[in-house]
Amino acid sequence: MSLRKIRKQIHYHSTQIWGVTVVLFIIFGIIILGQYSSWNHVNTEYNNEEHISILASLQTRSAERDLTAKKKYSKKNRIEPHKFDPNTISKDELMDMGIKESIARSWTNYTSKGGKFKKAEDLKKLYSMNDYLYDKLNSFVEIKNEKKENKHRSNQYKKKKTWVKNKYENNNYTYNQKDSTTYQNNAIDAISDIERKEYNAEFKASRKEKSSGLADNYIIALNTTDSTELLMLNGIGHILSSRIIKYRDKLGGFHNMNQLLEVYGVKATLISNIMNKISVEGTLKKINLNYITVDSLVQHPYFDYSTANIFINYRNHHGPYKGLDDVKKIIAIKQYWLDEVSPYFSYSVDK
Repeated sequence: MSLRKIRKQIHYHSTQIWGVTVVLFIIFGIIILGQYSSWNHVNTEYNNEEHISILASLQTRSAERDLTAKKKYSKKNRIEPHKFDPNTISKDELMDMGIKESIARSWTNYTSKGGKFKKAEDLKKLYSMNDYLYDKLNSFVEIKNEKKENKHRSNQYKKKKTWVKNKYENNNYTYNQKDSTTYQNNAIDAISDIERKEYNAEFKASRKEKSSGLADNYIIALNTTDSTELLMLNGIGHILSSRIIKYRDKLGGFHNMNQLLEVYGVKATLISNIMNKISVEGTLKKINLNYITVDSLVQHPYFDYSTANIFINYRNHHGPYKGLDDVKKIIAIKQYWLDEVSPYFSYSVDK
C-alpha cells in the first residue's frame, strides 16, 4: 500500500483536528491542576489534641445526663427505698418509695404480662430504668425463691397430717390422733404400698378383659356397616370411622382387610387388634369395563388418567372385554395392581 493511500485512510478534516486538540488540552490542564492542588490530598496526620477534646466532650455529656437524672429525683421526688420483691411489688408501693408514676406503671406492666426478675441486675431490662435509680434500688432487692417457698409449704402440709395408721384388724383401719387438728385422709391413703400395687394390677387386668364391648360372636361387616357401629371397635374414633366409610364408598367395598391400610390413620397394629371382629363379606360395586368412560373410571381410587386411557383405548381397538383374560393382554398393567382392582370389574355387554 502506498503512502498516499495511507494518508487517505487516516485523513481528518480541520474541524475534527481542532476538536481533538481542545480535548487533549483540557485533559492535560486537569492533570497539571491536580498535581498542584490540595483537593486530592487527604489529611492523614493524627491530631491528638482533637481526639482528647472529643473524649472530653463525650464525658461532659455523660455527666450532664447523670445530673439530669439526679435532678429528676430532687427533694420533691426523693428515693426512699426499703426491702422489696420486684416481682410482687405494686404500683402504689413503688410510688411510695419516690419512684415516678410513669416508671412504676412500666414496671408493673412488665410483671403483669409474665415478666420475671431473677436477680437485681434484671431491673435494667426496664426501658425507663437509669443508672442513678438502679444504684438506689439495687441493694434493697429481695427476690423470693419460688421453689424453696413451695418446698417449705409442702413440708408444712406434711406436718399437718394428723391421722396415722396404727393397726390392721379385720379389714378395718384404726388411727391415733397426733394433735388437736383433725385431718381425714382418703381411703386410698390407708392402703399400704403392697396392697396399692396389687389393687392397681387387678384393676388393669379387669380393664384388659373388658377392652372390647362386643360379644365374642359379634362380627361387623365392613361393607354394610356405618360409622356409628365402627365406634364399638377399640382404636377407632369418630374421625377414623368416617374416613373408613368414605374410602369404602369410593372403592365400592372392601374385598381384602389389607385395604384398610390405604385409609389415612389406620395402622397394621389396629387391624391385627380388630381382625377377629370384622369381615369383608358382601357384594362389591362393579365397574363395567365395556361402557365406562375415562372421567368415570378415574373416580375410582385405583385409577389415574393414564391407566384409565389405556383401558379405554384397548377396548376401542380390540372390542368389548369378555373377561379377565382380555385385561391381562394389556402389557402395561402390573400383575399385583390387577390382583387388587380386578374384583371390581364386570364384563357385561348389556347396559
